[in-house]
Amino acid sequence: MTQRTTRIGVLFAGAAIFGASAAAQQFTQAAGVLPGPDRWSEGVTAVDVDLDGDLDLIFANGDGFASPGAQRQNTLIINKLVEQGPNIYADESVARLGVNLSHAKGAAVGDVNGDGYPDVLFVNAFNTDVPFLYINRGAAQPGFFDMESASRGLTEVLSSAGGQFGDLDGDGDLDLVISDAGASLLGGAGATPKLYLNDGAGFFTDVSGQLNAPTKVAQQDVSLVDIDNDWDLDLLLLNRASNSNGTHYLLLNDGTANFTDQSSVLPTTSGSVYEAEAADLDGDLDRDIFFLSLNGFREGHVRSDLTETGSLGFTTGSLQPGNVDDNEVAMIDYDVDGDYDMLIGSLGNRERFYRNDGGLTFINALGLIDQVADSTLDVAVADMDGDGDYDIVTAQGESGNFSNKLFLNSGPADTLAPVFVATTVAAGPGRPRLLGRVQDQVLDDGDTYVTARAFFARVAPTEVEIQVTASGFVPASVSVPTGTRIRFVDAGAGATTLTEGGALGWSLDLVAGGNVDRAMVASVGQTVSAAGVAGSLQITVTGTPLAVDAFKYGGDVYSTPFPVIAPGQTGEIAYVYQATDFMGNVGWSASGAARDADAPGMNYCDPTINSSGEQARIVLRGSDVLASQALTLEAWALPTASFGFFLASQTQGALPVSQGTFCLGQPFGRFSSFVVNSGASGSVSVPMPFNQLPSSVSFAVGESWNFTYWFRDTNPGVGANFSDGIELVWQ
Repeated sequence: MTQRTTRIGVLFAGAAIFGASAAAQQFTQAAGVLPGPDRWSEGVTAVDVDLDGDLDLIFANGDGFASPGAQRQNTLIINKLVEQGPNIYADESVARLGVNLSHAKGAAVGDVNGDGYPDVLFVNAFNTDVPFLYINRGAAQPGFFDMESASRGLTEVLSSAGGQFGDLDGDGDLDLVISDAGASLLGGAGATPKLYLNDGAGFFTDVSGQLNAPTKVAQQDVSLVDIDNDWDLDLLLLNRASNSNGTHYLLLNDGTANFTDQSSVLPTTSGSVYEAEAADLDGDLDRDIFFLSLNGFREGHVRSDLTETGSLGFTTGSLQPGNVDDNEVAMIDYDVDGDYDMLIGSLGNRERFYRNDGGLTFINALGLIDQVADSTLDVAVADMDGDGDYDIVTAQGESGNFSNKLFLNSGPADTLAPVFVATTVAAGPGRPRLLGRVQDQVLDDGDTYVTARAFFARVAPTEVEIQVTASGFVPASVSVPTGTRIRFVDAGAGATTLTEGGALGWSLDLVAGGNVDRAMVASVGQTVSAAGVAGSLQITVTGTPLAVDAFKYGGDVYSTPFPVIAPGQTGEIAYVYQATDFMGNVGWSASGAARDADAPGMNYCDPTINSSGEQARIVLRGSDVLASQALTLEAWALPTASFGFFLASQTQGALPVSQGTFCLGQPFGRFSSFVVNSGASGSVSVPMPFNQLPSSVSFAVGESWNFTYWFRDTNPGVGANFSDGIELVWQ
């Protein structure tokens, strides 16, 4: 079980007798590199425990398959890449973890107390111990841990084979789900999994009842993944046994860590499943699932039908050849072609790869890895030697030699940037959050090696217009401050696609006779071209947007609260996400704009440029709760020393009047008793006069009201102009 990043591909096959395509060997065993001791290991995770820039290894140890054997010390192997060079490792288990013996079946990693350092959870089987929660000492002693299970709320002895961290209630900290098989790890009456909510400081409360989980037997791997594409984490928990009402668990989250049982939606599989991975395998943006032992001991995928039908359901796909009792599946784009290939950690004569050829077609890629017959129970996919490609670490247990192994990758380096497949703006709790979903080159146990941050800037009041003609862009170059919207207008080019060919790599479809805009947020130079258009457009973005590190919400989803930005001329905040993988490749999301949480209401209508050279904008400050009577009307980007007043209506409009566009409909009321002057700042502010409203204006809770600002303008003759409109629903 590891921390990593990838796309996915699927295929199972066994030895060369299955007759699939041969491939040049790419992964070679580095024999004798990893230090002992040789112990029954059922889990391995690669993570930089001391934040020195290289990946260390955590092994979960403990003897016993269906019944307990000897308890063992878990292993922490420190990578000495930074200090001494590649392929030098040291066993520092006791020094960094202390002496704690258990029957560990897996390890999960997450920063549970928000100090920026990874903490470690070992899940323990056979009802002999509580889960082991190790808290990183952080800046005081990076990569050294204290076992604090009891003091942090993990006090119940369990029989667990899997666990995973994720923000299940959307409050910005990592919660926890742990499987519990009950009295017998692989049989008996079974039990229900455990849900622990984090208080933000790394202390957990057992709220397992919120899972609404039925009792199931032989619980194994835990996956927290947004299976229904509603931007919260659901629970997919695999079981090594047949169960009624669904062999496995599929519990759907409502966003507040309250779950509904939808296990029967999953297709029936064999009772020999240890693990599955969920990811988009066919490019339709929903998450398909690849199962070990889908039928008997044969691997295969199930396709999500969510995108095609609009409702959650799955169709069983083709089985892969072979019939080997395997324990681990991980996703690695080993050929760096932009899709997930499948790695099987095998109990057979070698680990296996299945190359993704698209469309849920996978090809057995024989000969990619040294043939080593052993009992692999888990794998980690990680760049262990710092050469820019992903290596493989295997954890050995159950039978034979318990020597864990490292296979070094001699294939192509990872040069592909992470891809944002979707972003959205979600409401609280707390401030609105920018959410992003990323695909990269590795995905294992739902985890990636990607870090992300978001950039924010207040939207500028005036859009910059670019005419797109067949002979070129007019103008052909612009320099704009961050937060500016650029509007592309078809001026004879016809329907075309605008493409940014630099670091950001965005594209926009421009329809014939239409227009499309994009917010410029990142301070990155951009070059735009379009099919059928001569030349290119050079965009220089100046200024420094506000950068906020993203929180890994869980798996491939990242979350960033919108920051507080000083009040400005508009009530919108522009945003863009940046993702960086372990190799340093950088990818960007599409940029967008959202309402500022500190400025109630939603703007609409496109105002005319006034004599200041800008478009006047209206902003609301304060509260949309009518009873509070605490709302202020503001207008910005006005001509200086200009008189004006606000207006209100329950209807919207877009009527050309004098020198501008009037954004209200009939009837409307004028706040003409509160005439104000824009002065030298070109802005005005008026507290809502709740006790002196115009006779035609009367507010009630639940009503929608629209506001605009009328002002005197000289453009070039004396006349009237208007701001945009803003809609407010009184609460």
